[in-house]
Amino acid sequence: MGRPAVFFGLLEKSAALGAESIGALRTLTAQPGEPDLEPLRNIRRADKKVVGELELLLIRVFVTPIEREDLEDVANALYRIPKAAEMFGEMYSILWHHITTLDLTIALQMLQNASKLIVEMVQTLAAGGSHATVKSLDARLSQIEADSAAVINHALGKIYQPGGDPMQEIAAHDIYRALSECFDTCRTCGRVIALVTLKNS
Repeated sequence: MGRPAVFFGLLEKSAALGAESIGALRTLTAQPGEPDLEPLRNIRRADKKVVGELELLLIRVFVTPIEREDLEDVANALYRIPKAAEMFGEMYSILWHHITTLDLTIALQMLQNASKLIVEMVQTLAAGGSHATVKSLDARLSQIEADSAAVINHALGKIYQPGGDPMQEIAAHDIYRALSECFDTCRTCGRVIALVTLKNS
């Protein structure tokens, strides 16, 4: 009946790679010296391969466990997470020597929590779980996004002090903007999964 284990297995693998890419950001920013972007690039390549397998399966299989448009929407939303993580990494690799005093630990921990919620949401969708469960996870994801905005705004407020280094202020602004994009990507992905679950519950 549409090989649900195969389709959902690919989505779960993509979600896991997204969470792995966020974990790689924590490693990237914790290391001294010039950042190594290869782990992030490898994760995105792996996820691109997973999405390609799903797209090929959609072409070959006539019956799907849920509408093929829904599968594509979830897959595309999931793929944007490692892509956003890689974009953050690229920005960090350009600016790292200007932001050595920035402490991104709390924000990145929150982002990792968000990525883990995405994994749970995909697992719930794959297991045919209730929309109420996914809605609860989505609400937690929304709260993380709101809390992250407060954390980032507070950090920027401390940076933009009179007499500060303009270059460090610009670099910090760009880094936090890229970080915000990662949170937005996770939030959007959660909404897509929640809507697809509601549609198919």
